[in-house]
Amino acid sequence: MKTVRVGIIGVGPRGLTILERIVANERVKKSADLHIYLFDPSPPGVGCHDPEQDDYLLVNTVAGQITQFSDSSVVGAGPILEGPSFHEWLEDDNCSRLGARRSDHGISPDGYYSRALFGRYLHWVYHYLVALAPAHVKINLIRDSVVAAESLADGSWALSTKFDSFCVNYLFLTSGHTKPAEREAKQPRSKAESESGTTVISDPYPIRETLSFITPDMTVGIEGMGLTTFDILGALTVGRGGRFVNTPSGGKQYIASGREPRLAAFSRSGLPLTARAANQKGVSVQYRARFLLADKIRMLRATRKLDFLTDVFPLLLADMQFAYYEAYLRGRRDPVTSMLFCNQFLCADVAEREALIKQYIPAQDQFSWGSLIAPIPSSALTTALDFQTWLIGHLREDLVEAKKGNVDGPLKAACDVVRDLRDCLRSAIDFGGLTEESHRWVLSEFAPIMNRIAVGPPASRIAELLALVDAGVIDIGFGPGAACQASGAQKTMRITSARWPERGIDVDVLVQARISMHSPANDASPLLRGMLKAGYVRLFHNEAFHAGGIEVDRNFNWVSSAGQAIENAWALGIPTEGVKFYTFVVPRSGVNSTALVDAGRAVTKMLSMVAGTASVPPTEVLDSAVPTTEYASAFASLYGALS
Repeated sequence: MKTVRVGIIGVGPRGLTILERIVANERVKKSADLHIYLFDPSPPGVGCHDPEQDDYLLVNTVAGQITQFSDSSVVGAGPILEGPSFHEWLEDDNCSRLGARRSDHGISPDGYYSRALFGRYLHWVYHYLVALAPAHVKINLIRDSVVAAESLADGSWALSTKFDSFCVNYLFLTSGHTKPAEREAKQPRSKAESESGTTVISDPYPIRETLSFITPDMTVGIEGMGLTTFDILGALTVGRGGRFVNTPSGGKQYIASGREPRLAAFSRSGLPLTARAANQKGVSVQYRARFLLADKIRMLRATRKLDFLTDVFPLLLADMQFAYYEAYLRGRRDPVTSMLFCNQFLCADVAEREALIKQYIPAQDQFSWGSLIAPIPSSALTTALDFQTWLIGHLREDLVEAKKGNVDGPLKAACDVVRDLRDCLRSAIDFGGLTEESHRWVLSEFAPIMNRIAVGPPASRIAELLALVDAGVIDIGFGPGAACQASGAQKTMRITSARWPERGIDVDVLVQARISMHSPANDASPLLRGMLKAGYVRLFHNEAFHAGGIEVDRNFNWVSSAGQAIENAWALGIPTEGVKFYTFVVPRSGVNSTALVDAGRAVTKMLSMVAGTASVPPTEVLDSAVPTTEYASAFASLYGALS
């Protein structure tokens, strides 16, 4: 039987899903003798989740909802391959021996654990898959980056690393987060050296190393108040020897070490992200769409491109209202009243739904999208002190709402709808489903709102932020529209409030707290730039709008500069962020995870090409013995040391 060579560039979580799908299929039916070449300079599996990073850097999803393995909910992706979720791995002492740094507290499926532990889980998964691979699948790990890819006359690919070259018949690009070509400014070594101007840090990762030059006598501005900001705060507080302690009232108090710099954070909205609610949905329960149905969106897309505000948002809003009022009535009246309202709401048009809301819900308790996305009242903007007072109260109220949960708490139940229905949103947005103007609006306006209300940090992070404010370590009271600019003829930059010009602070360092979502044309690696130059891939455009990433078709095959699908090359994850929406998620158990479905589609097509058959998932069973999951678990636990 022929030998087929497969290359996977980037072996983080997305690359692992490709390997997992190949191993799962080949355990059931042999397609060929496969030699798989994995390219990644980092330990295999971990991607950007460095197992040696500090424990204060947390995964933003509860442990029970993270996995790297398929299950019965995954449709059309091929055979199921059993494996532990992140939570199950943490609970198993044999599996998690790599996770010796795990919490001393009991392991909970609803807990948020460190990215270092998650990186160790991913590394363990790699060894587990290697152990499960049947004898005809040879896995070769190359701890280096691919710097060039060249299509040969026979259709195969020549891949070059810094020191070697390889030839593969099929190629997967799953490179994950990459760096932009432009480099950050030189870092000063002292306060005196920084006085000639403000140092701007455009990319704070890796956090510990990048921010190590900052001294206690510096003032650090943080542009943005999203998830990256909480990483920066951790590095410059807990990472400097400070600690948080619980107070008798249930809050947190910060005990400073004296090594913290002075901190000031600002953003366009003037608001941090809202807290994640206590998880009441277990591992795989999601809100089920009643209005924003994927089939309804597909029917609309069959006739024209969509406008998000007129075609999609009203349906999303109706689902958010449904979740809000179901929780509200269930908690305040009785289940029968809740069911009666919900049944009427489902069959009503927009006007009838508004009448029902007025009939059942007091005006002060009604759901308001406007108040959710723009909660700052005009009275809070009178003075800087008014805003500061309001903001602290707002964050405390948010913690109260978070404790109510994502099912029982009306507000958080509504917000969680946005997270649960991301696949329905993808059905509208993916592959250029929106008009150009609407696509621009979604990425510039709606996506930041979605991040703030639906995918914020654990509630503990908001409690810690409040503690830092109380301790005088950080200033977050600049209001909406604040900016950091050079002040006059001086090179030193100054954060200035848009509302109160006298409210400002000079900064020695400005950290731009965001993950770069640069175009592949501006990537630091020569690989993507070279592929674009050679015409193997092209940038994705929705009409004149470059939303990001390279273009792929619905099988995730690259699309060349000539508009032709490259049948033996695929891309998944971050390289396709643009033609796909919100790709930076890890698989979740029991919900037909998009990451696993996409990987299954691509791998099924590859294996059908290898076998010369139609793309049908295998159902036969190999005659020869294959490794058991018990053996693979023991193998991974024994040989999974970081290497």
